[in-house]
Amino acid sequence: MIAEPNSSTTSETPEPPAVSSSLLEDSPLSAGELYQLTLYKWRYSLEASGFEQPQVRDLMFLKWLHASRRVQG
Repeated sequence: MIAEPNSSTTSETPEPPAVSSSLLEDSPLSAGELYQLTLYKWRYSLEASGFEQPQVRDLMFLKWLHASRRVQG
């Protein structure tokens, strides 16, 4: 699991990113479930492309850094 920006290192469920209310009204999934599904799909795509576990972990971390605007790329 990737930690959210400004979160602690505890194993609590991270706060999902903001999603428009119209999207949530039409979706049978909660914002948190959509976030977890997105992370799963990214991880699955990387693994299916032949990346090994350590590489996937590093790439997911870099994605989090970029999404949290801690790194400009």
